[in-house]
Amino acid sequence: MSDHEPNAEERLFEEYSQRLIQLASQNIHPSLLKRFDGEDVVQSVFRTLFRRIEADKLHIEGSPQLWKLLVKLTLCKTRSHARTHTAQKRDAIGDQSLSPSSPVMDGQPLPEDALALREELDLVLARLPNRAAEIVSMRLEGRNRSEIAKELNLSRQTIHRILRLTQQRLEQRFDTFSRKNK
Repeated sequence: MSDHEPNAEERLFEEYSQRLIQLASQNIHPSLLKRFDGEDVVQSVFRTLFRRIEADKLHIEGSPQLWKLLVKLTLCKTRSHARTHTAQKRDAIGDQSLSPSSPVMDGQPLPEDALALREELDLVLARLPNRAAEIVSMRLEGRNRSEIAKELNLSRQTIHRILRLTQQRLEQRFDTFSRKNK
């Protein structure tokens, strides 16, 4: 590309970057925005695009085809960045700080609280389909999503979805329980 038109890369970037940044930004969870933003994603998109063109691995026959490719690359790169920043040791949600007044900061739970939590978990696990209960149990044992996915031959997204649904059920039960005890 640079052999034919010296400014072609710059023109492509100028023409498409702002719309792609907006697209990427709309698809980034707010908790991840302190880690990366739409501009980071679009820089990566154009690096990939230019490398593939330079290696003669990509032939584009017009603006509509180029736009579709750029959108697809942007969405894929956005998801990839999100997966990177929510991996076990980089989890952006784990970066949220707790205030000193948070109940978690008060110390160890009382034995009756720990027992109540265990009983509640057992109730929730008993109501889950076998596979979902197995996934939650493995996660409670300390295994990460990737390990669980590999062992059960499921996608990491499936593991994440099942864990998230289970978490939502627990939150609903705890919320209901809290309202009853007020």
